[in-house]
Amino acid sequence: MNTSPKKLTATDQAILRIVQEDARATIEDIAAKTGLSASSAQRRLQRLREEKVILGEVSIIDPKKLGLGVTLLVELELERDRPELMVKLHHWIARTPEVQEAWCITGRGDYTLVVVCGSIEEFDLLAERLMNENPNIRKFTTHVVLKTLKRGLALPLK
Repeated sequence: MNTSPKKLTATDQAILRIVQEDARATIEDIAAKTGLSASSAQRRLQRLREEKVILGEVSIIDPKKLGLGVTLLVELELERDRPELMVKLHHWIARTPEVQEAWCITGRGDYTLVVVCGSIEEFDLLAERLMNENPNIRKFTTHVVLKTLKRGLALPLK
């Protein structure tokens, strides 16, 4: 199976730059900024979606406006790395909206999670649920984020 990335044209990259900056950009905006016709811009954008270069489009919401003023980085350490035990944790992570991002990592821990909550007390309840529902977790280490310096998902394009 070939897993190497497909070569993107300069125009594809220009389209990706535009939609990373503003997913609400109209086809007319994209066409004008890339020098394409509207129909050509639409076809290219559709192809980028079909080829899963563009995975989805979301609105970025200020967590504080929703009362979610606490961000934490949570490092999990597992008892055992048996795949059948990790499936339950993966499902828990996927269905828990407070978990914004999750990575399987190397080093001291096994996973790092980005978690948002309304308060430390809310996180305490979430952590209790995490441990009760996932007995394969040996321990977790929590880092409270004091200040967000950068937040984004835009990828660097050449």
